[in-house]
Amino acid sequence: MSLQNKVKTIYEALLAIPNAKVYHYEKPAAVKAPYIIWAEQGEGDSFYAGNHKEEQNISGVVDLYTLEEFDTLADEVQTALDSVCSWRLDSVLYEDETKLIHYSWDFEVI
Repeated sequence: MSLQNKVKTIYEALLAIPNAKVYHYEKPAAVKAPYIIWAEQGEGDSFYAGNHKEEQNISGVVDLYTLEEFDTLADEVQTALDSVCSWRLDSVLYEDETKLIHYSWDFEVI
């Protein structure tokens, strides 16, 4: 699978979440929570054999910003990621300045 197709699988999985506002790299200024921002960050643990790359893994991050405690959108993000990649919940933080709850997942897609 090409690099761009690997990245697009993440985007398409997140877009499939009903009523989710999904953005690549950054959100427009006028968008209010909840919203999802995702980005690829580079190459993960790829596989090499015979002096060439056999399999390229692309790593990245998905962030959910919400005002709602126990927002079920977090579960929907995890379900969406389950369908296309490996992932781990990296952090859940409350941001004092914005009053937002910030979930962050690391992902890796093969």
